[in-house]
Amino acid sequence: MMQAAINYGQVLYELSVPETAIEETALALKTVPELKRALNSPVVARSSKHRIIDRVFPAEIRTFLKVLVDRRDIDLADDIFHAWRTCVCRQEGILEASLFYVTEPEEEQLSEIKAMLCKKYEKHDVRLRLIQDPGLIGGFIIRVGDMETDWSLKGRLRELEQKIMRR
Repeated sequence: MMQAAINYGQVLYELSVPETAIEETALALKTVPELKRALNSPVVARSSKHRIIDRVFPAEIRTFLKVLVDRRDIDLADDIFHAWRTCVCRQEGILEASLFYVTEPEEEQLSEIKAMLCKKYEKHDVRLRLIQDPGLIGGFIIRVGDMETDWSLKGRLRELEQKIMRR
């Protein structure tokens, strides 16, 4: 993620824009790619871009979006919203983690994983993103930031192969 997106995400957090406005904006930009293209296009006049923003997006985020458009940084929107989410989670003591799995875990297993992560990282809650990955063969991988814990069958086979190759 670019430093500019992180900085914008921090600014968006400090502006205290309501979460609903940010989620509506992210959804609109994601589901209507033409909208993002128009806002990023050098051939569309700045005033036209501002009118589009005024018509389409929630009032609480319009000024921020106009700054992004004026600086030609609207293409960073996805990363900006991700950086904003990171700021929110950090402030609220929530850990962001990803769980890669083959077979979706049951609620009880998810609760145990969340409890373990809360204890390990001393957080109040965990926002766990679930990602199916059939390539793992079995088991799961938990990723928190740059740290990865691999309990997958694929990972175990790779470890076994490395041990055999060392002999």
